[in-house]
Amino acid sequence: MIYDICERERIPATFFEVTTALAFQFFASRKVNAVVLETGLGGRLDATNVVRNPSICVITSIGLEHTRILGDTVELIAMEKAGIIKSNAPVLVGPHCPHETIRKCAVEKQASAYYTCWDVLKDSALARNLSSTNDEEYFDYDIENAVIARAALRVMEKNGDLQDFPLSEDVIQKGTGQRPPCRFEELTVRGSTSEKLIPVILDVAHNPDAMKYLVKKIQATHPNKASKIRMVVGFSADKDLRQCGQTLLDFNSDPNRLHLVEAAHPRAAKLEDMFSAEPRLLKSNFNENNRSITMQVETALRLAEENDEMLVICGSVFLMAEAREALGINEPRDSKYIAEVAGANLRHGQELFADRDPEKTLETKSC
Repeated sequence: MIYDICERERIPATFFEVTTALAFQFFASRKVNAVVLETGLGGRLDATNVVRNPSICVITSIGLEHTRILGDTVELIAMEKAGIIKSNAPVLVGPHCPHETIRKCAVEKQASAYYTCWDVLKDSALARNLSSTNDEEYFDYDIENAVIARAALRVMEKNGDLQDFPLSEDVIQKGTGQRPPCRFEELTVRGSTSEKLIPVILDVAHNPDAMKYLVKKIQATHPNKASKIRMVVGFSADKDLRQCGQTLLDFNSDPNRLHLVEAAHPRAAKLEDMFSAEPRLLKSNFNENNRSITMQVETALRLAEENDEMLVICGSVFLMAEAREALGINEPRDSKYIAEVAGANLRHGQELFADRDPEKTLETKSC
């Protein structure tokens, strides 16, 4: 019905613009006290970037992601992300960001204040740990995200935005301790041939930086299992498949413990693309005639049970719903239509960046 209206009235709305509008309508109907809006891609041209007077703007971390659309340097991507900064609103920026670039954008956009986590939580042990972390060392993104969320609440509290619903330390601790599904989600699955419980980790690490972080976190949190890992992996076509493949093989040198899958989505990387990017992956487990995620998850579970291994399922978010179903997790899921349309390179896709000029340089581009 909504798409019929868009066609009839010639409204060039993307899938994400429609769902963002529906979300706003839902929030208004429920008379919510607060809304946390997360941009889907970039920031400057994202569908969520229509709110003019936010209580705070937060930029968490920046890596080389969606480079075809956002730019091929951290600084160019930062300028897209900084597009969410608003006049007379404070901005909080996480530790793994190019602060010089974002500060310039904050001045240009007349933000009311520029904060780092250290500025807000300088007496916090967590903030001290974050400020002293070297990029080459292991750090926990969960801890970093919790610190950023806590700092954002403190800024809002300072500015009087939380007067109607003050938050106790216990509530903040509980809230910042929550994790969404498939973000280093740990669970156990009972084996099919024995009573043995197989440890499983689900994580949407889908680019080289995220893959390296996932590997380091496994090594830090499961040192006794780090050498006995079986992995089911699938990626989106726009990722650096060579770097992702190399990271996997550096960590798991035996390709026989890797299972490659291809999500049923227009943006999923083809098996052939993975092999072309990293030929060593040809020795991994895959089935060219049956590329289903379910088949490889079930095979990997059986082998993990036989070899006393931990199973890690990672990569594109597009493979997680089917993977969770294959693990026996019963939960609500998006309809097949939404799964096919969301993020696809179709009329309803998000990637309509009409004013994106790939020839723009860092010096001439505006936040």
